[in-house]
Amino acid sequence: MKTSIWSRAWLVPVVLAMLALLWWGTASAATMLTTQLDFGARGSNVTSLQQFLAADVSVYPEGLVTGYYGPRTRAAVQRFQCQQGIVCSGSAGTTGYGRVGPRTLAAINAAIAGGGNTSGDVSAPIMNGIVLLTSTTTATISWATSEPARGTFYWSATPLLLFESSGGTAVSIGGQSLGESNLTMTHSISATGLQGSTWYYYVLSSVDASGNAQYTWPATFRTAP
Repeated sequence: MKTSIWSRAWLVPVVLAMLALLWWGTASAATMLTTQLDFGARGSNVTSLQQFLAADVSVYPEGLVTGYYGPRTRAAVQRFQCQQGIVCSGSAGTTGYGRVGPRTLAAINAAIAGGGNTSGDVSAPIMNGIVLLTSTTTATISWATSEPARGTFYWSATPLLLFESSGGTAVSIGGQSLGESNLTMTHSISATGLQGSTWYYYVLSSVDASGNAQYTWPATFRTAP
């Protein structure tokens, strides 16, 4: 008797992985989501969600890619749900409105796999190769971006809060900052006047010519003695 591969549960992850590899070469910005998401979530799945939503300015006009599921991301998910006829009223707890539940997750992944939700330059710069060097009083951070962008280095001796604001500003970050004036793909910024043997919190941002922004999640470094 022949048995379908789908009746063998252990084969499903393997097949899905193979399909993901085949799709990877055609993906332009967002990657498949692997879990349901709700307000307050953070991480790579939220980053992919935001990259996908930002591809449609009518859904996510702010286009921020922060890795944090804040009020603006929730509003964008609600617009997407209404647009797709999934749900358009209620709350996350009652109807799933504003959260990425099973139906919304399936719709987003189907759109990503089909190459949908693209229009003009809607992808935030991808940051990679981050290197941070410190001395007693300075910290120099270097990185590269996938397209020309303006970089900004934020730092503080107290924790930095990176979150989506429901007010006038889209992202709130405290501390001090230094930014670049020119668009470039290689970035290097130095913070000076630091204290020795001190832990600092930092965030990087890169913004392209179209205003698409990518932020790193707050991290730390320690100056030399």
